[in-house]
Amino acid sequence: MIAILILDLFNIGLGPINTGIAPPELLSAAACVTCHAETHDEWKKSRHALAWTNTIFQREYRTRPLAWCVHCHAPLAAQMDEVRKNGGGALAAEGVSCAVCHLRDGKIIAARKRTGSPHATEITPELDQPAFCGGCHQFGFPRFDPTDSEKVAGYFVEPMQDTVAQHARGPYAPTPCQGCHARTAARHLYPGSHDLDMLKQALQLTVCRERDALRISLKNQGAGHHVPTGDVHRHLALRVWRPSAPERLHETLFGRTFAPLPEGGKRTLTDTTLAPAEQRTIRVPLGERSRPLSPRQPARVELRYIYTIDEFPLRPGELAEPTWVTVFSQNAATARPCQ
Repeated sequence: MIAILILDLFNIGLGPINTGIAPPELLSAAACVTCHAETHDEWKKSRHALAWTNTIFQREYRTRPLAWCVHCHAPLAAQMDEVRKNGGGALAAEGVSCAVCHLRDGKIIAARKRTGSPHATEITPELDQPAFCGGCHQFGFPRFDPTDSEKVAGYFVEPMQDTVAQHARGPYAPTPCQGCHARTAARHLYPGSHDLDMLKQALQLTVCRERDALRISLKNQGAGHHVPTGDVHRHLALRVWRPSAPERLHETLFGRTFAPLPEGGKRTLTDTTLAPAEQRTIRVPLGERSRPLSPRQPARVELRYIYTIDEFPLRPGELAEPTWVTVFSQNAATARPCQ
């Protein structure tokens, strides 16, 4: 079993984080902006800052508002107080904020101390290691308390999110998560699957033409974990169709499927996600030999990254943010002949 969780810094979703400072105004990211403006600006644009307010999470949370969900999406004890009393608030709306990662026992913690910092910083090298990310990005399916169906008491072995372990098993394990996700100037934007440039760096799609088929290869060329990873609903959809015959759409999905277990939790039925450096090739017959590919008779090839279980939400489940993004799209008539 890979040791991936830092139990003394995070409660792995089993409880809120107590930072040792009570006044909410000292827990807000606004308390840090004067001296850390660049870092604050990056964080504010990040998915960490949107962890509580993003509508993908909020729609799931409304279906079953468990404290367990709050412990990762608004992890501070003071944030939990707002959620319990009012369903949320200004502090909860900050999601995974400065204090969530950098405040413990009333002390600032950081991987290194900045020159001239007035804080009595406690140097914590683990903040630059994958194990630090494991507190929210590595856990099994929840095991509910037999006396309280709304309380998560622990985890089953089967991973619900397996990102950190995937990285540890892969060829890029010597490079920490921060090596790819903290490359911005202030190292706090942490781009991931909601960043199109990041997806294009992670994936490589190549298309070549046979006489009556397309050969399509999809490779995880840059991610140190599987693609997709994280939330159980995320999946890739590779689609090929001809405008002259759209009903003959070809679709290949890359994702995970699960089945419930009698004792609780779930087991993985299929996992077609792409491991680091893995390439998969698919041959797609076009089925119209008398109508070869041309600008007038094209075949479209599209790869989408889909964040939700429903690519096109229906009322009342519509969301105020995209549920998918097109990573690659091309006219196969321009593809080179296969060698």
